Amino acid sequence: MGGLPDGWRVESGRDPEAALADLKRRFRRVSRAYARAQAIRRAKPMLRLALWGVAAGFVLYLTLATLSPWPPTTTLRHVAAASNCGVARMLDVAPARRGEPGYWRRLDRDGDGIACERI
Repeated sequence: MGGLPDGWRVESGRDPEAALADLKRRFRRVSRAYARAQAIRRAKPMLRLALWGVAAGFVLYLTLATLSPWPPTTTLRHVAAASNCGVARMLDVAPARRGEPGYWRRLDRDGDGIACERI
């Protein structure tokens, strides 16, 4: 065996094609595990952000449910209607009388206690 470097030997009965197929299979398994680990590592910041968003939403919901005289969805519509009368009409809280959801003093142009009334 003069042509092979020291430490190399030819094994009888070993199929080089089967060895190559086994090597490819092991490489694919390691590559999939690495790709899965990378995907998890990339997803962690987004998951953390989503969890903070859910927690903030829950705190907001509890705050609205305990401090507002209206149900939370009505309170959210009231807060969203503060921007302008078009939004208030879209959310179906206009026209609104003083004390009702959707009434904002700055949206009451003539000061008669009815906000976003059609003229």
